[in-house]
Formats: sequence, C-alpha cells, structure tokens
Amino acid sequence: MVEDIYIKREYLDDQDVTVETNYRLGFDADRTCGFSRVFKGRLDDKPEDENYEIYQELYECGLNSEEVEKRHKKVVQEILEGRIDVDF
Repeated sequence: MVEDIYIKREYLDDQDVTVETNYRLGFDADRTCGFSRVFKGRLDDKPEDENYEIYQELYECGLNSEEVEKRHKKVVQEILEGRIDVDF
C-alpha cells in the first residue's frame, strides 16, 4: 500500500530546533506538494500558535518518499553545517 502523506519531525538538540517535513505523495495538481520547515525549540513543548518558524523550503510535486527523505536529510545537514542560520 502506498502512503499518501510523508511526515517527519526531527529535533536537533545542539541547535534547539525542530525540522518538520510534510509532503503529499502521489499528487500532481499543484505546483508544490510539500515542505520542510524549521522551528525554534521543540514543537511538542508549546501550543501550535506559539511555534516560531525560522526557515521553510517548498517541494515540487512528483517526488517519491525516498526523494522526500533525502530533502529532509539535506535540510538537517545544512543546519548542522551552518549553511542555514538558526541562531536568532
């Protein structure tokens, strides 16, 4: 069975940020079908309206789950390498 939605949340303790990736698999009607967002702190520790988004990357439609996973890992790696600034 093919999953319809890819969702992954990863907390990076040293940077105190959460990377959340959400993507609609197998859908091709929009220009974008998903995103990775970076939030300050842990998402689970605060009400949703208090989450502070510091970065977002949109993804085009037509990706499979492996490609979305690679994009998620790329955002995490760019944070760890300092190419995405998460210090505010």
